[in-house]
Amino acid sequence: MKLFNASLAPSLPLLTALAIMATTVACSKNSSTTVNSSMPASASLRADARQPGTNGVAPAAVAAAANAPTPTSSVDKPAGSKLITYKSRDYGISFLYPRQYAFLSARTIAQGDASLRPKSDGHDGQITLARVEIPKGFYDGTDYESGYFTLSLDQGMNQQECQASLVVPEGGKLSADTINGVEFQWIETEGGGHGHAAKQRQYVTFKNSTCYEVEMGVNTRNEDGLAREVDPDKVLRRLDGILRTVKVLPEKTPATAKPEGSTDDSKAVSHD
Repeated sequence: MKLFNASLAPSLPLLTALAIMATTVACSKNSSTTVNSSMPASASLRADARQPGTNGVAPAAVAAAANAPTPTSSVDKPAGSKLITYKSRDYGISFLYPRQYAFLSARTIAQGDASLRPKSDGHDGQITLARVEIPKGFYDGTDYESGYFTLSLDQGMNQQECQASLVVPEGGKLSADTINGVEFQWIETEGGGHGHAAKQRQYVTFKNSTCYEVEMGVNTRNEDGLAREVDPDKVLRRLDGILRTVKVLPEKTPATAKPEGSTDDSKAVSHD
């Protein structure tokens, strides 16, 4: 019996050690299995989970929508401005302009300095109906001299002559733009020197047997080079806001009541 017990005594620590090793190996296998199985499940959740504010839309679609250009408005008006309506019943055309801008009637333009008149279309029948100017106070402390919008017409031209009145500058192009259902052709020109610069856009359309003409321009003066330079394109965006309100009425449309605060100057004066 003593021999039997003596032979078992040294084996107990060995058995205990073997049991501990077996338990450790089993735990290690279970742990490894849990980690490997959880990784693909977690990746699947990240791909399929609804993102905040996406309403379940795929992430690629959300990214594309976020990078899409934000539509911006084409009319640039001073904040809080009230608009005035200009309408010529005789010539079937109208537009809106901010009250803060200066308005010059056809008679004032014809009798005033030649610089108030738009570029000649090459025909004697050109009539300037109205001119709107952005006051210098909008760009105080800069080289801004004037920014203007003029509306003219010529009833002595046919459609081919109307379109030919736009002389495309060297390196420039003839572009098209639709404004309130009416297609206009237009060009852009630039010039200047000796501290002066000018940028102009001319638009024409033939409607109601009439060639309607719009000219927008920006003039700057910085002879000593000390004034802060104004961005002419920003000024043109303001003037383009007026252009977007131009409406050419169908021929022989009955006249409507004149809106409050409107300017009607149907008795236009022609100029060469």
